[in-house]
Order: sequence, then C-alpha cells, then structure tokens
Amino acid sequence: MSTLTTLYSPPVEDCPKPDTRHTSEPRRPDFESHAADALQPNVLVRWAFYLSVLGIPFTRLYLPGTGERIGVTRMIQALILGAILSQPRVCIRLMPVALFWFLAYCGWRLLSGLWFTPELSSSWWPNTLDWLQFSLPWVWLMFNVLQFPTISRRGMWALAWGCFLCASLQIAGIGVVDVDNGIEARSSIFGENANVVGATYAVALITLIGLGMLKGVALHQRLLLLPLIAVIGGGMAKTGSRTAVLILLTGIAVLLCQGRAFGWTKRIVIVVLIGAVLAGVISRIPTVMQRFEKVASFKTQQQEPRARMAPVLWEMFLRSPLYGSGPDDYQLELTRRTMPYLLKDQRLIAAHNLALLLLVETGIIGFLLFASGLKAGLVSAWKARLKPCSSLPLALILPLAIAGLTVSNPSHDLVFWFAMAYALAGTA
Repeated sequence: MSTLTTLYSPPVEDCPKPDTRHTSEPRRPDFESHAADALQPNVLVRWAFYLSVLGIPFTRLYLPGTGERIGVTRMIQALILGAILSQPRVCIRLMPVALFWFLAYCGWRLLSGLWFTPELSSSWWPNTLDWLQFSLPWVWLMFNVLQFPTISRRGMWALAWGCFLCASLQIAGIGVVDVDNGIEARSSIFGENANVVGATYAVALITLIGLGMLKGVALHQRLLLLPLIAVIGGGMAKTGSRTAVLILLTGIAVLLCQGRAFGWTKRIVIVVLIGAVLAGVISRIPTVMQRFEKVASFKTQQQEPRARMAPVLWEMFLRSPLYGSGPDDYQLELTRRTMPYLLKDQRLIAAHNLALLLLVETGIIGFLLFASGLKAGLVSAWKARLKPCSSLPLALILPLAIAGLTVSNPSHDLVFWFAMAYALAGTA
C-alpha cells in the first residue's frame, strides 16, 4: 500500500509546452526547474511552520481578558489556515496514510462517545475536536513543508529556541505554577501539566543532541548547543517529571546506537559531554532524583499510583474488550480504586498509559486504528535512519511511543504530533 496520497497536482493548462522550434528534444530540465520553483513555500507558509513549532511550549498562554479564547493556539491556527489558503499545493499536496488511520480513530471515538457516554460529551468532545481542528491539520501541513530542503532543520531549531525561552522564564520564576502546592518542589509554567512541559523539554533536548551529531551543522550552531541544553535541562529538572527523564534517556540511546553521521568515538564523546552538562544542571535542581528515590524500594513501588492504575485499567478493558466502555467513562472508577482521596476535592485522574487508555475507551478496534497510524510513523522513521538525517526522526518518535506504552499518554501533547510529522517525513 502506498503511504502517500496526492491531493493536488499542477493543472495541465499550467504546464508550459516544450519549445521545439530549434530542436526536436523538449526542454525537460527547464520544465522541472520551473515546476520546482513554483512549489517552493512562500514566506507565510515558512513562518507559519516555524512559529507553530516555536509556540509548542506556549499553548496555554492566552491574552488577558479574553477568557482563554484568544491565545497562542488560536494564533497558530490562523497562521496555518492562512498558509494553506495561500499555497494549497505546497501545504496539503500530499497526505500520509497515517493521517487516515488517526482520522478513523477520531471517528470511532466520536461514535463510541455518542453511543456509550453521551452524558460525558463535555469532557471527551473538546479533546477529539482539538485533534480534528488543530493537531491533525498541523501534521498534514508540517509533513508537506518538510519535503523541502533546509526547512526541517530550521524547524528543529525553532523548537529548541521556543523551549529555551520557556525554560528561561520558568527558571526566572515568570509564569511559574507550583505542582501539588509545592510539596515535591515541582513546578510548571503557564498552567500546563508538568509532565507535558517536561516531555516537551525532553524532545527539544533530543533534537539538540541529534543536531550535534549531524553533518553540515555550522560551527556557531554547535557552540550554541551546550548553553541551550543547559537551560532547557534546568527547566526539565524543575518539572520533576520522571517520564521526561525516561524519554530523554531513550532518545539518547537511539542516537548513540543508530546514528551514522559520526563514528562511535565521536558519538560517545558528544553524549558524555552533554551528559556531564545535564548531570551538573540536575545536581543543582535535585527534584527529579528525589522523585526517583521514592520508587527505589519495593514498598514504595506498591504505593506508586501508576503501578496501581495498570491492573485496574486492564480489568476494565476485559469487561468490554472489543468496543470499550466509551471515552472518559473510566475516570471515576479509576480514581475511586487507586486514589480515592482525590474525590474529596472533586478531582479525577486520567490514565497514565496510552495503550491501556485506548483499550479501555475504544476497545481493540480503537487501539488498532490508532496503533496503525503510529506504526506508519515508526516504520517511516526506521527507514529514515539510512538517510542523511540518520536516526534523529526515530529518536524523536520512539521514546514517545515507548512512554505511551508504559507511563504516559502523549497523544494530546503537541510535541508528540511534531515528532510524528518528522517521523512520517523521514527528514531532519
């Protein structure tokens, strides 16, 4: 099965006819050059891509007095719409088959919600709508824009600078929000979940490390890597996210084992140097290490909420394995059986496991639909390791996929869809 669907192609009347007045051979190279130039992204398309990536850490930032209606997300949506309208043949010309699987999953989730949990539509409908009106169109745009040279690496630098700015604000205490009233010295920023912020920082760090291992990176850019890594690593440490640490370590392992741009010696030197920088930063902000120490003993592991959630979710899945029980129907029971003290504050917990969440909410059918889209991204990233981009696309998507199978649900994080676009495009 082909992995791409062409939605737009140049009309026949727009193609210049070959000039045969002085030669019997058509001027094919000139035609190809003209067609390539005609499909170059314009300024609006390029900046819509760069600014959308730059804004990933700021999606919870809104204009004061707008009631969370106008903010970074709305501005990015307007840029994306403007880019598509200005150059549809550049922005939506090709569509990866993975998007059809994700769209099918969204459709199945909507049907499941309308059938099983219509009373919870105020909870599950906004999440599904966010995929349909933002995440998936954004992946579609990014996938097409990433087909052009130089765009992909600039997009990665945009993510790095966005996370650098966000981490700088967090370290400076601007927009910072304490997690759980500061009991574990964890903090987030702009009201975003600390684990989401940590995962975004982790992917940015993987991106910077991967860029350092690629050929063709200018010297002044390599010199920027260490200060950027130090600041972003400091922000990640402040979130206290263990998931972020696992994502980062997995990504570094992929780059170390699968990278082809540099030999083993250079790869090890780069990883050791960057590891020393991160270790120095984390030692100054020991929040993450303290949280890892809490799960060191077997007794503490038994008390760990995520360890208690998995068997409960599995039991709920077995009640309706084919269709599931409907979106968000599991939360009340999961909270009551694993963290009942939260009910006093009228708080519910979500599954910290994407695989079990898919099985519980939408059954085996929904799980297979979403997994098919994710598989397409992983396969494309695996094939891309033989290209000049080496293992960087794989290092972006594989850690998030592993985290989704074990300790988190990254499907609602924009950085997950950023990694998916790079994986499907197979470029860096």
